[in-house]
Amino acid sequence: MISIATTLINFSYIQLLNFLFKDNQISYFFSEKGILRYFENPICEGCKSVMGLNGYNTVTKRNIASIKVGKYVCPSCGNIHHTDIKFWIEQKSLISQVVGKILMYLKNGGCGFRRMEIISQFILPFGKTSLFNQFKKIVEFMEYMTPEHIGELIILNFDEQYIKICGKWRYRLTLLNYNTRLPIAEKVVKELTNEVIMNFIKSNFDPTPYKTIYVVTDLKPSYNDIFKSLFGEKLIHQYCLFHLYQLILDEFPKSSSLSELLLQYRLLNIFYNYDAEIIQLEKLVYEEKNIADKDKKDLKSWTKSKKKELYAYFAGFRTDNSNPLRDPIEAYCQLLKVFESFEEMPSNIQKRIIMIDDSILNFLAYRAIPEAPSTNNAIEGYFSKTINPILKKQMKTIKGTETSIKSYAIERLEKYQNKKGLNLDSKPISLIELILPLRLLGNPI
Repeated sequence: MISIATTLINFSYIQLLNFLFKDNQISYFFSEKGILRYFENPICEGCKSVMGLNGYNTVTKRNIASIKVGKYVCPSCGNIHHTDIKFWIEQKSLISQVVGKILMYLKNGGCGFRRMEIISQFILPFGKTSLFNQFKKIVEFMEYMTPEHIGELIILNFDEQYIKICGKWRYRLTLLNYNTRLPIAEKVVKELTNEVIMNFIKSNFDPTPYKTIYVVTDLKPSYNDIFKSLFGEKLIHQYCLFHLYQLILDEFPKSSSLSELLLQYRLLNIFYNYDAEIIQLEKLVYEEKNIADKDKKDLKSWTKSKKKELYAYFAGFRTDNSNPLRDPIEAYCQLLKVFESFEEMPSNIQKRIIMIDDSILNFLAYRAIPEAPSTNNAIEGYFSKTINPILKKQMKTIKGTETSIKSYAIERLEKYQNKKGLNLDSKPISLIELILPLRLLGNPI
């Protein structure tokens, strides 16, 4: 039972005060003078005598509130006792959590602690150091989400990202769960070796429960050996087709001729269907050959004009951005078609085609698992959303960088839990709801 002495003026605030005591089993009496006491005087733990009133002490939380806590003294043995204010401690903890989340979102948005200090003056005044400590506290106990074992298959994305810390390049390693788009583990390291990568994965991922482990990476040659040694026969290793296409595009000059553009699209056509684009290009290449003897300036102007028309056509043709992957056999047939004019190609293009041929099974690994990803876009998207360009300039230490990365992971985890209905407290608590009852308790009207 909780008794609260009220007047007609403060009667309307009863519900707010009840919020503080809703789960509390202790019977309190809140006097008209604003002193919080037990409904009945407590019994001394030492001599079992009934304790008497002995004034009060004031407990204060700066910038939030203060409360007068009843004080008791035992007439027999002189023991001192204060009213239990567990609810006060719990409420302060909730306030700290909300403040911590506000800081986390501000930090993820690129705000520095100096700016946070200015912003806090409009909410709860805190100094820069206090804000930094609060942000650190909410992040340091965060643990990455271990993948839930559902079935015999797991799809992983792995990649590394270069991060500059105090003028020196460091490496961010990330292992991502493709199904949840949540990181299983992340770490910033000073050097990047096969041993460092292997130790990182070994210490953060247990392959035992799975029969098949599908891993998507970029085209770094050492990755194949690393993951084979880690997962053995369980491994299906997909090379990212997006990275391959970036490499193909880099082989050609930006001011390429239509003939070069046609060759580029023939390489892109191996794994995705660009047949319609190639038909249009072949028509223009035929025209280009007929006017090849024209003045170079005129030819350049003509090529630029035709490219503009061509790209406009491509954009209209791919309005829904749909371009399904080819069947593996069909993809290999397209590769053989490219080989037909292999001798006529520039040496850099020949090397790229040989590389594709040597790793064709890794590029076609998506065939083994229905709806499996053929690119590492999931982790690239995660990288783009979890390192703010402004934040990069604020990174001073590896530990600080990992703290910033963790704060993004927390934000992403909360969004995932809300989406899946796993977060029971999906409605955020406002600071006003938390602070006002404490203010009323310390300053009764």
